[in-house]
Amino acid sequence: MRLITKKARKKRKALYTSPFHEKRKKLIAPLDDTLVNDVGKKRLPVRKGDTVIIKRGQFKGKSGKVEKVDYNRLKVYIKDIKKVNSRGRDILIPFDASNLLITDAVLKDEKRIKQNIKKK
Repeated sequence: MRLITKKARKKRKALYTSPFHEKRKKLIAPLDDTLVNDVGKKRLPVRKGDTVIIKRGQFKGKSGKVEKVDYNRLKVYIKDIKKVNSRGRDILIPFDASNLLITDAVLKDEKRIKQNIKKK
């Protein structure tokens, strides 16, 4: 569904109430140059187990494995990047997928290979 409006409120509502297959497209991150040659695409959806590097923000340059992908909030959580909350517990920090660079992708899944990798 295409939304034609200028109001931020309506755009946010459309983003957060969109169906799963549209939310998946919002969680796409660029690939490292070495992976681009292997996969044949410039970007892939982020998924659990991928190794990523953070390209923007306070944790720029740090890398880690994706521990969780939240489709409801459209955020990605990386394993060893945490902060302490007000109760003193370590919590994972949410990242936007566009601020990440995939350096090592999980390619064991047959569907991911069929959909995203060029045939040689």
